[in-house]
Amino acid sequence: MIEVEMKAKINNNKEAFEKIKEIGGEYSHTEKQHDIYFNAPNKDYKETDEALRIREIPRDDDFERILTYKGPKLDSKSKTRKEVEVNIDDTDNMVEILKSLGFKPSAVVNKIRRIFNYDKYTITIDKLNRLGYYMEIEYVANKDEDIEEIRNNIIKVFEKLEITSGFERTSYLELLEQKE
Repeated sequence: MIEVEMKAKINNNKEAFEKIKEIGGEYSHTEKQHDIYFNAPNKDYKETDEALRIREIPRDDDFERILTYKGPKLDSKSKTRKEVEVNIDDTDNMVEILKSLGFKPSAVVNKIRRIFNYDKYTITIDKLNRLGYYMEIEYVANKDEDIEEIRNNIIKVFEKLEITSGFERTSYLELLEQKE
């Protein structure tokens, strides 16, 4: 799948919630996300603009656990990239497998994500310690869809939400590393 995503720094999360509702966005749910990032043994993902992570999301009395590979960004305007995900049952064992293959844990990112659905898009308001609030708008495309048209439509959604600045292509991981 191809994930077409854009995000922007926002100053007022409550106002953003109201704007999403005003345009017809529907609240889905809130989740805490705990991400463990890894670096490859044979290349530096900072240099290749790739990512490998395990995400844990608490669900009732258990966790949803997802191993995700994100390829390099495909354009200079958004965070459009190939994304491959697989559900896993055991974080500790997956970490051990990755370490045994030479991957090294490189960082942890924690966030609280409020998720909304709007038309074909997922809109999230993310809160991260040390970074504040961000809004992401995402569309999952197949290989036959026009990525530039999707990106332009995402920009139109941001405009409906009265967000015209603060756009960021840098990942949360990179933003946190810049703060250190």
